[in-house]
Amino acid sequence: MGQSPREVSFVMFSAAIVLLGSLAWSAGPVVAADSQAVIDELLRDGWQIGPDGMQKVRQGSLAARQLQDADALYAAGLALLRHHQYDDAAASFQAAIDVDKKHFRSWRALIWVNTLQEKFEAALLRIHQRLAPELPTSELTGQDEEDVVDTIRALGRLIGFYEGPRSGDITPLFVKRARQAIQPALIGKRQTEFDNNYQDVTTLFTSSTTEQQDAKDDAKQKEQMEKQNNQQQLEIRRKQIEVDQQQASDQIDKLRSEWTQEEQRFAQLEAPLNVSISQLEAQQSVIRRELAILIDDVFRLNEERRRTNDPARKDRLDREIFRLERLVNDYERDLALVQAEGRRLVSSRDVLRTRRLQTQQRFEAEIKQHIDRKQDLERGEKRLSLETRRNNRPATGNSARVRVLSSKTSSIRTYYDFPLEVERLTLLGR
Repeated sequence: MGQSPREVSFVMFSAAIVLLGSLAWSAGPVVAADSQAVIDELLRDGWQIGPDGMQKVRQGSLAARQLQDADALYAAGLALLRHHQYDDAAASFQAAIDVDKKHFRSWRALIWVNTLQEKFEAALLRIHQRLAPELPTSELTGQDEEDVVDTIRALGRLIGFYEGPRSGDITPLFVKRARQAIQPALIGKRQTEFDNNYQDVTTLFTSSTTEQQDAKDDAKQKEQMEKQNNQQQLEIRRKQIEVDQQQASDQIDKLRSEWTQEEQRFAQLEAPLNVSISQLEAQQSVIRRELAILIDDVFRLNEERRRTNDPARKDRLDREIFRLERLVNDYERDLALVQAEGRRLVSSRDVLRTRRLQTQQRFEAEIKQHIDRKQDLERGEKRLSLETRRNNRPATGNSARVRVLSSKTSSIRTYYDFPLEVERLTLLGR
């Protein structure tokens, strides 16, 4: 059956209601019922360090922006500070101020974050151009006045910080203008609170500076004593290096001299062997030449005997050939003896030369060791000269403790640390 237009409209309206309900349900973790619920979620669940806590902070920050509630936005900034998200925290504090220009808690937090991030001129411009016009020039009553006084106290500490510990990092004109801008609001108790907090910073800065200077003087004196001790040690090392270098040079000269003597001794031992070998080689040449002549004669006589038919001639040739062959045998025996003696002498010379080479290599290895040692000492002498130059630099007294004190002296946390936990508990109603 068909449906009437009214029924169709009713069905569509019901579907829309269901869809909106489902969307509202899915957005439940982000959009809280009211500002206090958002604050509670931010400052309880979002206070836990870690990914889960950070996720709660992001959801709560979105809800605070949707609610456009200054306290909720301020709570979001506190939670972001807890997670060290300084840029996002500053943006959240600024959003709270945009909702309520007299939300002095957010003003204090925003200017403190700017100062912590060393955005000094930005903080001073905010004080001069935006915060000062919102400060009432007459006393209020109750909590409103106390909130203004808390802001004046913070400004006293901040101005003291700008004019004291960080005066060298800030243009004086910016501080002067900011101070002049808030002057109309400094009436009665406010002026006293401003002066007291300004003086607290000045006193603490003087004390911190004195402590830092004392620590630096102590460190400098200690450093000078260490330098004196180091200088003595360096002189001892320098003298030892000079002694070691001289010993290495003497040892090198000694080894070279010994090797020269050994080389001469080997030359003297080898000289007669070379003479004998040369003589044997000459004898061998003579014997070989004589053998060659005798062998030619034997071949010639044998050829003559083959061509002759005279028995008497053959007999004479046979006797001559026999005589020559005996001579050939004698020469061959002599050649064998000469060659054997030559081989013996050459073997002796080879042994001698091997010993000479081994001795030379041993001397060269020892000399190289001392040369390497001398080069190491030269490098050590250069390092020693570098250490001496460093040790001769004036003592600075820049010890770890001095650096810590210097960092502490120049940190805003030393003079005005934002009361994060107190602000949290206040918003939670404790």
